[in-house]
Amino acid sequence: MSVFEIEVDGRTITAKFGQSVLEAALAAGVDMPHLCACTREGYQPIGTCRTCLVELDGDDELVPACRQSAAPGLKVNSDSVRARRTRRAVVELLASEMSKEATQRHPDGLFHRLVQRVEADASRFGHRPASADVDRKHPAITVDSDACIRCGKCRAACQDVQVNGVIALAGRGDGIHVAFDTGLPMGDSSCVSCGECAQVCPTGALSYSVLSTINAPPPIEHVGETVCPFCSVGCRVDLHVAEDRIVYAEGADGPANHGRLCVKGRFGFSYLRHPDRLTTPLIRRDDAPKVASHNLRGREVLDLFRPASWDEALDHAARGFRSLRESRGGDVLAVLGSAKGTNEAAYVLQKLARTGFGTNHVDHCTRLCASVPPLAEATGFSAVTIPIEQIAQANVALIVGSNPETNHPVAASYMKNAIRRGTKLILIDPYCQSMVRLATLHLQLRPGTDVALLSAMTRLVITEGLYDRQFVNERLEGFDELVQRVVPYTPDVAERICGVPAAMIAEAARMFANAPAAMTFWGMGASQHVHGADNIRATIAFAMVCGQVGRPGAGLHPLRGQNNVQGSCDAGLMPNYFPGYRSLKDTTQRNDFSNRWSAELPEEKGLTVVEIVDAIRCDRIKGLYVVGGNPAMANPDLAATREALARLDHLVVQDIFTTETTAFADVILPAAALAESAGTVTNTDRIIQVIEPALPPPGDAREDWAIVCGMASQLGLPWARMSLEATFNEMAAMVPMLNGFNWRWLKNERCARYPIKAKDPGQGIQPASALTTSHDSLFATDFPRGNRAQLAALDGNRTSELPDGRFPLTLVTGRLREHWHTGSMTRRAAILDALSPEALVHINPKDFERFDLASDRFIRVETRRGSVSVRPLSDRRIQEGVIWLPMSFFEAAANELTISKLDDYTRVPAYKFCAARVVDSR
Repeated sequence: MSVFEIEVDGRTITAKFGQSVLEAALAAGVDMPHLCACTREGYQPIGTCRTCLVELDGDDELVPACRQSAAPGLKVNSDSVRARRTRRAVVELLASEMSKEATQRHPDGLFHRLVQRVEADASRFGHRPASADVDRKHPAITVDSDACIRCGKCRAACQDVQVNGVIALAGRGDGIHVAFDTGLPMGDSSCVSCGECAQVCPTGALSYSVLSTINAPPPIEHVGETVCPFCSVGCRVDLHVAEDRIVYAEGADGPANHGRLCVKGRFGFSYLRHPDRLTTPLIRRDDAPKVASHNLRGREVLDLFRPASWDEALDHAARGFRSLRESRGGDVLAVLGSAKGTNEAAYVLQKLARTGFGTNHVDHCTRLCASVPPLAEATGFSAVTIPIEQIAQANVALIVGSNPETNHPVAASYMKNAIRRGTKLILIDPYCQSMVRLATLHLQLRPGTDVALLSAMTRLVITEGLYDRQFVNERLEGFDELVQRVVPYTPDVAERICGVPAAMIAEAARMFANAPAAMTFWGMGASQHVHGADNIRATIAFAMVCGQVGRPGAGLHPLRGQNNVQGSCDAGLMPNYFPGYRSLKDTTQRNDFSNRWSAELPEEKGLTVVEIVDAIRCDRIKGLYVVGGNPAMANPDLAATREALARLDHLVVQDIFTTETTAFADVILPAAALAESAGTVTNTDRIIQVIEPALPPPGDAREDWAIVCGMASQLGLPWARMSLEATFNEMAAMVPMLNGFNWRWLKNERCARYPIKAKDPGQGIQPASALTTSHDSLFATDFPRGNRAQLAALDGNRTSELPDGRFPLTLVTGRLREHWHTGSMTRRAAILDALSPEALVHINPKDFERFDLASDRFIRVETRRGSVSVRPLSDRRIQEGVIWLPMSFFEAAANELTISKLDDYTRVPAYKFCAARVVDSR
């Protein structure tokens, strides 16, 4: 972007074309007064408050700096006598909009700091009479209407930035006021509690409830920055800390969120100081046997254990693993990690498994949302080809099996911004999710019929000649086989299979193929089937034959489930690869790691997370080290999982809480949470971010990587005393996509997207200015696997089990906006639990009536694996014959019901399809 110089208050500053005078001034460090303007990404200048009025050289009129474009040679005076006098009068008039009582309730807000700065008399024009009580009905946000000055920032936040459509300015003239939906109280509205309105409100009219209570919180002592742990978007968060607890969180200007947050990122951090936090190592009491029927959690688990020192606990933990390896070999040991931790923690954990345990049975929770293996199979690259932000350059977006407003709300806000600007959305999902309101086309297929639908779309673009012939001829392998495979899938055939009208299938295919640039997203709704890999293969094939990859706005993006799934996979926390997806079988690559780690390494690929549990039941696995995972809630068929965990000779669990899994442990090691840790994490857009502790871990809890190194020390491993910096640098050297990174450079830059430009041989590490250039749109000319991508064979006709007369319904499980994964963190965040306090099974109204259900009466949901007791909710967004249950509630654990059958390729369980029935509890 071209730059030029302007003069502000006698100071020459640099501006860019497209910037306003206010934006240029603030970017240059000139603290120009302003109120309704927000310079964060997504906000347009409102220009209503007139507090940023300035004089322009040669112009008789005062102009608002937020709406005045910067231009070369422009001279601006924000501090003239006329500008100061006018600004003071404007602020005094604005102050009269507030009642006297409201003014006293919010003495420290942005507006009142502005009053003091311009030396205004806030009572000069009197005050609006008090007219409303403070509305505290919403658990997270307080509404004080008498503090509102009608600046419009909350409307912009809700309508233009987050695109939630809840807040509006209603009325006319002096009667203009903030309204939620159609005049409802905020707590009764469709508000999704993202908190963007409260973050930008300058007066306290909308504020965090914790800051507006009668018992005011203590003064903030410091602000620590971290990365949100609740999804893969990688939002940076400012945590405001007082008296060793998080008072409130706000969005920081991170590379993925630019200040935006969702409900979990803004209101989900109180778990950090929940009384259930583990603060000391624990060893199982001799008189506390493991019982498969245990379904304990929280403080109930503590009765089974005694406190121990770190030395005793680590010695006990390591001794159990050493004994099993010496007596039965490393193949009886396994490690389950987590994508909630840092890259360094993942790297040393897999290193411990391979060098200390002698096993490749190492996996983590990415297995439960494995969207990437088919992408790697096709391209040779195990990450997204294009970042979310590039949707701004896409003409069409295709979303398959993902509900981003629930699972990735900040990413969804960027999608919605693009849709508002003209991007067309094609949504393929059995559920009538909230994004449907913005979709050009919603293809509401029957669960489990993705392959038929996508095959029909692929067939149509081929038969109508809409596919990209040049791309197919020069860049793809397997096209002829694909043509033959899709022959049976005409749109009419797909309509009978999927329930989507043939005309809509054709329209969607043509829209995508004819788009100058189209992005393709998919999520766990596509991957979590026994034919999940085929669902994704079909999605990739459709995008590839249309040539929609390798250009700005055109690419493939799997939306990942957890905050560091990408980094944990890159670091090698997988049973079938060394770090960097390097081959276990290749002798040269294995020797490379063997020499680096000074150890003989196992050659055969290991077992995945569900396979490990099955192997425990068959007495093949006898010892298990679980770091941050919770298989006793996350795995399918929990009765079988608990039976397996109870059979283990030695189980060590490392976590921040006593989860359901810890009830079966021999040793529990207290870990630091992500916000209490240092290291790096990698988001879904391939952005590696440095994090530092925002506050210390409680009690004797330690960071994950340090605990793993402590275990390695007990086992006598030579690398056990490596520093965090040395660990990162070793990982960067061994992982191809991280080549060129080093700790000191990255810590200075704070973040960078890989792959970076390769450094010249022998030149050492490049300066930061050279490393910041990244490849945002990959595969413009070739693929990591070679010149051509591979279109894989597939069938997609397998199902885990079909509904029948005994179990006539299809059960689908998933996540809620307010909760994450097994709920161990979000259920311990008071506001999140208040917003969504109980599991409800969602049922179509016709089924609700057919089974004579009532919302105030518990029913039992049953499958061939088990049953749960839960209240039903009539939900017209659910298809008839389908029921939906969230996975985060231990009181009604959805995985008591799910089936443990796996996808042949990804080894992902079929969380999205099994046969079920509902039984009235009367």
